Parts: sequence; structure tokens; C-alpha cells
Amino acid sequence: MADLGEHGIRNPQQEAHYAQLKEQRGRLDGLYGTLTLHRELAEMMLEIGRFYRTAATVPDRYREAATLAVANETTCAYVWSKHEPTARTAGMPQPAIEALRAGRYDDAALTDEERDAVAVALEALGLHSIPADLQARVIATWGVEGLLELSVLAGVYRMIAGYLASIDVPLPADGRDPWGPSPGPGLGGA
Repeated sequence: MADLGEHGIRNPQQEAHYAQLKEQRGRLDGLYGTLTLHRELAEMMLEIGRFYRTAATVPDRYREAATLAVANETTCAYVWSKHEPTARTAGMPQPAIEALRAGRYDDAALTDEERDAVAVALEALGLHSIPADLQARVIATWGVEGLLELSVLAGVYRMIAGYLASIDVPLPADGRDPWGPSPGPGLGGA
């Protein structure tokens, strides 16, 4: 399926919503550019994003580590390209980012907290029960709220990766596939 958001099929109300979001965000591509075809879904996704940016318990650096791990596991180049700069801005050093890109989730370049955030996300992504010792560490660090945020985050980005792949949303103009040439728009090796 072609990327629906890039083919001018918005009706006047959808076009107005697109313009409004573009003005608010400064730029609108891929994920939200396409979701403006369904205002209610776009608003729900925007609200989830707002929550994680402004109200989450888990600090940015650790949420971004978890997000990059999910992007790597789903080989979603779109999510990776959007979140790698954010991880860097949040203080994650390049060796830690490279470890996540390579799937080395227990690498010494990652802090204990980054490894725990990633481990929770990967357990949730794999539909596994989170081991009691990992739960206890994460709860001690960020509370039950933090444990829930990381678990839900994995599902959110799994859903986004599936959505992006299913309608062939291309990488952002400034995005790059961190795993090499992409066999399909928006995804690395998937």
C-alpha cells in the first residue's frame, strides 16, 4: 500500500487538521502526516506522545534507551531515526546508542538504569512476564508508575512500527536507516 499521507487525498477538514498540527509542531511527516486522515486516532497518538514527553516518571534518557531497543527489535528505521537524536540530547553517549543499534542490550556502555529500562521494554515487547528482580529494581528506581510506563511504551512503539510498515510510511526526509539499505519504506530489515 502506498503512503496515504503523501498523495493529497485529504478532504478539506483533514487538510485543515493537517495544517493545524503542522503549525503546532513546526513540521509534520510520516506518522502524523498520515494519521491526519483519521482525526480521532491522530489526537490519541498525539496525547500518548505528550504524556511521554511531559508527564512520564521515567526520565528521557532511559525512555529513549527503551524506545531505541524496541526500534531495533522491530527494525523500524522510522522510529530509530526519530529517537536517536532525542536519546543523544537526553545524554545518552554514542557508544550506548551503538550498543542498542547492534542489539547488545547488556553492553557495558549502558548504565544499569538503561539496561533495566531496556530489559523491561524487551520483556513487554516479547509478551513475557517481567522477572521479579527486574520489577523490584525498576520500582525502586522509578516506582510502579515507571514500570508501567516502560511496559506500555514497548507496546506503543510496536504498534507504531506495525502501522508504519503496513501502509509503507517512508523515512522522514532527514532520517536514515541505521541498519543499511532498507528493503521497504520506514523499516530496516523487516
